[in-house]
Amino acid sequence: MGRTPWLIGLVALSLPCCKLNAQLTLPANADASQTNSDHRITRTQDMSLNLPALPDPAAPSLRDLEAGSAQPLTMEMALYGALTQNPDLVSLRQSTQASAEAVEVARHFPVALNPTLWIEARPWSFQPIREHGATQREARMPGYLYVSLRQPIELGHQQRYRRRIAEAAFAQARWTQIQAELIAVVQTYRFFQTAAYRREKMRIARELAVFNHQLVSSLEQRLEANQVSPADLALARVEDEAANQLAETAQMDYATALADLHNQLGTPETAGRSEPIGDFVLPPYLQDADERQYIEIALQSRPEIHAATAGVDGAKAAVGLSRADQIPTPVVGPLYVRDEALIQYYGFVFVMPLPVWNSGRPLVRQREAEYRQAAVRLEQTRQRTITQVRTALSRWNNASRLVSSVAGATPSLVHQVEVLQRLFDEGQADLNKLLQARQRLIQLENARLDAVWAATQAQSELLTALGARSLLGAIPQPLDDLEVGFPTHLPPEPR
Repeated sequence: MGRTPWLIGLVALSLPCCKLNAQLTLPANADASQTNSDHRITRTQDMSLNLPALPDPAAPSLRDLEAGSAQPLTMEMALYGALTQNPDLVSLRQSTQASAEAVEVARHFPVALNPTLWIEARPWSFQPIREHGATQREARMPGYLYVSLRQPIELGHQQRYRRRIAEAAFAQARWTQIQAELIAVVQTYRFFQTAAYRREKMRIARELAVFNHQLVSSLEQRLEANQVSPADLALARVEDEAANQLAETAQMDYATALADLHNQLGTPETAGRSEPIGDFVLPPYLQDADERQYIEIALQSRPEIHAATAGVDGAKAAVGLSRADQIPTPVVGPLYVRDEALIQYYGFVFVMPLPVWNSGRPLVRQREAEYRQAAVRLEQTRQRTITQVRTALSRWNNASRLVSSVAGATPSLVHQVEVLQRLFDEGQADLNKLLQARQRLIQLENARLDAVWAATQAQSELLTALGARSLLGAIPQPLDDLEVGFPTHLPPEPR
């Protein structure tokens, strides 16, 4: 693949590659653009199944799954696995390959434009010879031969429009694939962070259960020494039972989050056995930028916009093809005839359909309506992108501020709970105060985890809204090679 796994990891989530690229416009030299387009399509056909043709792991047996233990799963491993082995992406790449072959087909003339060789031969001709009003015998005459070579000629240059339509469909398929890869990366990041979040929630619930269990054991010993009241022990047992229930619920939530992550990865050899590792913190993968910069980044990076642009190009070429089809396609070619009298004729054939019953105008109006529809779809996609960026940026700003506000409160509260625990052990604090302090600590830690998780979800939403090109480190070829024009306004009506 030519890509290392770390490039696909969250390090690639930073957005320096999303800086405004002024070279996204179509080149002025049409010949150079055509050469580059041919090279891109050829490369796509050559690479074909390179990406999904990585060494496919053998399907794990039931014994392997039962004997396997939990395997560590990093963010980089998760993203790499999602891009290379997600079944939906593997299938979608085959559709892109089919679109590349369609371009290759459009490069050649249709089969209907092949020349036609027309031969009509009557080698045996017999002329009756009559004598006295009756046929006496038949005389053999020279045979008849008709030969013509007929070639349809498209006067409307339909071939170039067919090629443009195929190239637009190919570009649209590629951008659709890129969009699916981007969504897969962001969704994997979202599921991975959710699994890590549920893991930390389960850890806190288990720590609370262990603390309550130890507290019950301590109170039982102190009750025998008449140092606490039976009501304190009963209260501690209630808290212990509740903590055990919360721990079981947290474990079920963690198992559900792991199942969602494994389904996203689509790797049966690690399903049910791999668990995310690493600290659950908010990674600083978004650069500081104002709203206008983020909107500009999104307008140049969103795959939906580029796919819609390719749709406009294809619709415009379809309009040109429908207008070119209004021009009749004549059939011309040389002609040779030799009759029974051995007289030879040389000439040409000219056959042309007459647009009497159907002039092709209704089809032109239909294609023009489809072009306007594609143009409106492009504009609406741009407007929706701006709205999504503003909404996601607002959510991200609020979530990041919340994380900053709750980040420094936990250490000081932990110290205070330790002091209160020591006073309780020395008999200078009652059980209610200790439980209240511990409960406040758990609430604060859960609030911090909730804030970090909400921030990761807001971050993934913003990354999706931006359509960050740097997320796609594992696509078959660099995005910089794509010469897809980005219109700054609605395209003009076809002429």
